Amino acid sequence: MFNSVFHRYSPYVAGLTVLLLMAISMPVLAEGEKIQWGMSIEEATKQAAETGKPIMMDFYTDS
Repeated sequence: MFNSVFHRYSPYVAGLTVLLLMAISMPVLAEGEKIQWGMSIEEATKQAAETGKPIMMDFYTDS
């Protein structure tokens, strides 16, 4: 009896297990390297040259 019940619900249990593991691991993976935002283009270009990383610039206007 237990064997037939197990086989009937095993895909659901496996799916729920995967979802549970994803829910637990996502916050841990999101805690990686934090972005340090800068406000000076001179400082950013100097740091980019030293580290070999690209610069991301964001512009906006209110009007």
